[in-house]
Amino acid sequence: MYEEKHMWDTVYIRGKFFAGFRTTSRCEGLHSIVARYVGSRHDLTSFVEHFQRCVAHMRFKEFNADYESTRGVPVMKTCIELLERYAAELYTYEIFRFFRPFLSRAGSMRVLNIENNDDGIKYIMCKHGRPDFMWTIDFRQEEMIFMCTCLRMESFGIPCEHIVKVLVDIDICEIPRSLVLDRWTKKVKSALIDPSGFTRDAVVISRQSALMEFSKQLAAVAAKVPERYEETRDLIMGLYSSYKAVDEGTNQPHSDVAKSSDY
Repeated sequence: MYEEKHMWDTVYIRGKFFAGFRTTSRCEGLHSIVARYVGSRHDLTSFVEHFQRCVAHMRFKEFNADYESTRGVPVMKTCIELLERYAAELYTYEIFRFFRPFLSRAGSMRVLNIENNDDGIKYIMCKHGRPDFMWTIDFRQEEMIFMCTCLRMESFGIPCEHIVKVLVDIDICEIPRSLVLDRWTKKVKSALIDPSGFTRDAVVISRQSALMEFSKQLAAVAAKVPERYEETRDLIMGLYSSYKAVDEGTNQPHSDVAKSSDY
């Protein structure tokens, strides 16, 4: 029994990257979402139809999350405004909300001692009014590498308040690259490559997801009536031809554009 604790107990997984997963609660939460759409009494056809609705719902929520991350900069709330603003521009909206309390708690940290050695600089600090709780941060200035005994950076990929305190102490206004995990940044989707081999921008991917969702809703309504189907088909093909002509640099006649807009 004690050997199995190494697989799930927080004490043993501390310092190992699990992206915030500690229990099966997130898997159970996913199961509860699927259960809203899929039931044991559904046949195979109904299962596929309802499951596609579930996936479309989850993708639409992802699109909303991407939109929240790209629309403007949140209001600054901490006294470390330069680091906070840089984090707001770097991280996604959800990760920034998770990281901002660390910036606030960095103000309550107090440096007890600074030791210089051949390997780098060692900071020993504690919480204000709590000298019994101490942490040690090893800082290698040449490589800009930070290691804290709390191991939060290794566990989740977000700098802890102790490392933030060191950044403030050495007057660094940006989060060093060694402390940035790509999966938590806004630009992570820009590294996605489509089958053609070209890199697509995250904003374009978000727009494409939104248009696909709206198109599915339109198709579900238009396909029920033959006249609506033909009208919708002609509209889509007209818009496609118009946009394709613009992308290719050709001059689309005004009459064609007007016909597309008449729908």
